[in-house]
Amino acid sequence: MLDFLYTAVSWVLLRWHQLFTALGFSQSSGFGWALSIVFLVITARVLLFRLFIKQVHYTRNMQKMQPKIQKLREKYKDDRAALNREMMALQQEEGFNPLSGCLPMLLQIPVFIGLYHVLRHLAAAASESYQKRVPQNLHIYTFSRTETLDAARAKIFNAPLAASFHDSSDLIRTLGGDATPTRITLVILLIISSSATFGTQLLVRRNATSAPEGTAATVQKLMLYLIPVGTLASGLLFNFPLGVLLYWFTSNLWTLGQQAYIIRYHPPTDEPVAPVGQLGKTLAPRPGQRPVRNGRPAGVSRSTDRPGAAADTDDGTAKTSLDKAKSADGARNASAASAAGSTTPRPGQRPNRGGNGKRPPAKRPTQAKKRR
Repeated sequence: MLDFLYTAVSWVLLRWHQLFTALGFSQSSGFGWALSIVFLVITARVLLFRLFIKQVHYTRNMQKMQPKIQKLREKYKDDRAALNREMMALQQEEGFNPLSGCLPMLLQIPVFIGLYHVLRHLAAAASESYQKRVPQNLHIYTFSRTETLDAARAKIFNAPLAASFHDSSDLIRTLGGDATPTRITLVILLIISSSATFGTQLLVRRNATSAPEGTAATVQKLMLYLIPVGTLASGLLFNFPLGVLLYWFTSNLWTLGQQAYIIRYHPPTDEPVAPVGQLGKTLAPRPGQRPVRNGRPAGVSRSTDRPGAAADTDDGTAKTSLDKAKSADGARNASAASAAGSTTPRPGQRPNRGGNGKRPPAKRPTQAKKRR
């Protein structure tokens, strides 16, 4: 049913193998076939690169929408149908497409499945009994008989590309390799793949546009370690051939480099949202420091604001507010301002009327006013 998929994967693999054969590799060279698998991955990832950019924007939009989604969940926590309607309305309003977030991964799965099936077919084709029983299968998926046998016996570091971790020593020897180097090569590839996955998770976490809180933060911290461990465990528990793990290895390294490219050339356009209470923590005084009110530390006298007075700094040094080397005009202006300010009454003092603080004498009525 999936023959079209196996044929497409095989066709790309064979075209790269023909290119490396033209560049000087022998027809049965294991490194030629290994490079063909590597460039099969590169071909698929280059075709999916634009979709990966959309996936990055999807993730960032999802993080920005989290506060609104949380409000909707609190508002419609007892009405799931209303919640789904409001969520769909919010996605349409924000231009949000959930399919763009998972499409790159979904499109990589068929390539992975196709390569896995082809390599298992090649492993079976290495057996002489299989060749005698179904000789027509040596020509399927656009492979010729010679190409099928060469690919079945291809190996790197004495590890056949069609061998897997749980294959018996007899089967690995049938493929032309040795059991110990094969298993060591498989483990090394898995360790490097897990390390690349861990590095990718770190880059994604540092490039997040918002800091998760509560359960989301706990889940993110667990996934930081669970995904690399799962990569290592799945390669050891499942019977993946070396060629499939080579595909996996190349794909994880590509993802790491791709994430670094996104961070450098496609940074987030908005500032990350600070967690609740973070602003108050930044404005709070340091332990043992006096809080600042209206531009001055609490408990400091206002007399330090007068010209010529000294103001205490945090390191205990004193600074004068006026420079000692003023011009004559500046000194006269300062004295005039001081004289004008001296007429201002102190708190609780009666205002002065006149220059000497006495009430001005009342005016006597004129003779004309007296006759009236």
